Amino acid sequence: MKKLLLLGIMMSWGAAAAAQDASAAPECVPAALPVISQTDVATVERNGDTSSAVIQLDVAATSHGGGALTYVFSSPDGTITSDGSRATWTVSGAGPFSADVAVSSPDGCTSYSHFTYHMEQTTSG
Repeated sequence: MKKLLLLGIMMSWGAAAAAQDASAAPECVPAALPVISQTDVATVERNGDTSSAVIQLDVAATSHGGGALTYVFSSPDGTITSDGSRATWTVSGAGPFSADVAVSSPDGCTSYSHFTYHMEQTTSG
């Protein structure tokens, strides 16, 4: 009997270490960058017949200045629609799949996080 094992793995890296395009963004000191405190990956729906999945991505972040943050999700895999700090990501195939989020403060300082989602098929006996 075959079972699908779905595994959502999130990986983050420090915003201070993320490269910024100096021509497009202001120079930001680490203390001015938004702080991404949590990222979550959850499977909303999975279709084993078509090897597709709908995945929810959530990001919790704060700004030292207290202003409203903007979130931009992107992925070379599947499609992403977002509403603020939450995105719905639809993928199909074997994966692994990857997505990114850029969180920007009102003054233009940006922090980044990366998501990786694995959809693996295993055999159990």
